[in-house]
Amino acid sequence: MRNPKQQAERWLKQAEHDLAIAQAHLNNSYYSDCCFMSEQTAQKAMKAFLYANGERSIPEHAIATLVKRAAAYDRSLQSLLEAAEVLDQYYIPTRYPDALAEPAVPFESYTKPQAAQALEFAQRIVTAVKQHIA
Repeated sequence: MRNPKQQAERWLKQAEHDLAIAQAHLNNSYYSDCCFMSEQTAQKAMKAFLYANGERSIPEHAIATLVKRAAAYDRSLQSLLEAAEVLDQYYIPTRYPDALAEPAVPFESYTKPQAAQALEFAQRIVTAVKQHIA
């Protein structure tokens, strides 16, 4: 078995990098990209938590599902469910034109308030995970 702490640290480190990228996208008005990178941040942070708790394989991508799994280890993480549900909306449609109604394209379809909220939710999830696996 892989070292759970080391595995968790790797995933959390990548989540923190993704969070910085999300912030840069917000600063440069790339709102769909900020939303997607915020989703990626949260997904990787939740996987870090699950790896830290000894899980070996986590093929799931839905953050809400990951939060529910994590809450089985620590019920306080259930409070992240609403943020997870919002972020899950940004996994596919922020990147693929066929995921939106025509004639919309992702990079023109997301707003600064959406991106700022996504970034805030991702930060909240990273902070919670860091508190639990530090």
